Amino acid sequence: MRIIKDKLTWIDVQDPTKKDIEFIRKQHKFHPIILDELLHPSARSRVEPYENYLFMTYHLPIYDRNLKSSRRAEVDFLITKDKIITVHYEDLEPLNNFWRRLNNDKNFKDRTLGENTGRTIYHLIEEILSFSERQLRHIEENVTSLSGELFKNKEGQLLQRISYLKRDIFDYSIISEPQKILLESLRDVGARFWGEPMKIYFSDLAGDHLKIMQQLDNFKETVAALEGTNSQLLNAKTNAVMQRFTVLAFLTFPLVLLTSFFNVKIIDDLIGSNPVIFGSSFILVLIVTILLLIFFRRKGWL
Repeated sequence: MRIIKDKLTWIDVQDPTKKDIEFIRKQHKFHPIILDELLHPSARSRVEPYENYLFMTYHLPIYDRNLKSSRRAEVDFLITKDKIITVHYEDLEPLNNFWRRLNNDKNFKDRTLGENTGRTIYHLIEEILSFSERQLRHIEENVTSLSGELFKNKEGQLLQRISYLKRDIFDYSIISEPQKILLESLRDVGARFWGEPMKIYFSDLAGDHLKIMQQLDNFKETVAALEGTNSQLLNAKTNAVMQRFTVLAFLTFPLVLLTSFFNVKIIDDLIGSNPVIFGSSFILVLIVTILLLIFFRRKGWL
């Protein structure tokens, strides 16, 4: 547990225990059901106004290198006019960054903790959104890498990498998209809780989130284009192989035809008993095959 006390108080709790929840209960008369919810992650993002406090659950995407995709992390907020309590279930980089800035930058601390908890929430969520935007960098790097390897005869390998990237973008979108509704709700609820002047701050947060989702949409379109191009290259390569096999099958047709003649008893007796006719037939088939091979090569079919 970390506590910063000034004109306003920020209490940060990681991996809450029943003892931590009892400490929070003594800080304010929060609803017992909400306090029970703090012991485990929530399934959905939301902002719930009460008589003299707000309860908010915010989800953010974190890239997991083992899963090769983004997973959900959660921060719960209990907000009064002079106190903010954050609860989370793992170590989170944006909260650590915010904590360090408050301790190391006096101007930032005075600006953030100086007026009301609304300004503090604004700066804290802004830090979370900045972190979420940074989480897009690995997607951008993967898109750039795929673009550079698109025409290097690696279609099979790229197909798997594109699939992983599409899943990552999809998971990121599932986590981040609901925060749009949350921030729009916070804009309206916050204006009533702290006053109309705070509305512009939370509108700014909604705008920052929109920029992140627009970047994600651009990546979706780019990956879809890369997937389409890669599929076309893969199909072209497959068609070329099938074409060669078809040509080779046609080249062997004269030999197969000659062999089938030997299955006819009369022809077998005629040719088999005469080595000259047999040799002439074989040479004729060989000449036809060579002529067909030359013809196909000139046509570019081989």
